[in-house]
Amino acid sequence: MEERVRPSRSGLIAIELVIAVGVFALCAAVSMGLFVRSEIMSRESVELTRAVSEARSAAECYKAADGDLEETARLLETSLSEAGRLTLAYDKDWTRTEGQDPAFTLTIQETAGQAELKEAELTVIDGEGEELLFWTVAAMEGVS
Repeated sequence: MEERVRPSRSGLIAIELVIAVGVFALCAAVSMGLFVRSEIMSRESVELTRAVSEARSAAECYKAADGDLEETARLLETSLSEAGRLTLAYDKDWTRTEGQDPAFTLTIQETAGQAELKEAELTVIDGEGEELLFWTVAAMEGVS
């Protein structure tokens, strides 16, 4: 008679371990991808929050100056460019800078508004030229 060879239990345990390790590695890879994506989203959220904060401050200065860009420039402690545009540069930590390659740039440019309103376009772009924020800001002209 022939004897049948029985599979050993250690072989089955080894296969189970290989499958378990494979599933664990797959789950770990997916989790790492999600963690990296969440870190990127968190950074983008911080940048957008700071952009909104700085833009809101600049918009309030524009409104307080009744739409006068020269007065807005004085309030923001900067100067008006020859093109009639107000530009503020920021480093990566959102500190005002005069550097050549700012990480963020906030620009206020007057547009043609209604008779009783002065309007300006407020734009925040990052160092790569991607627009983070675009607002149209209106200010009432001085009413006596």
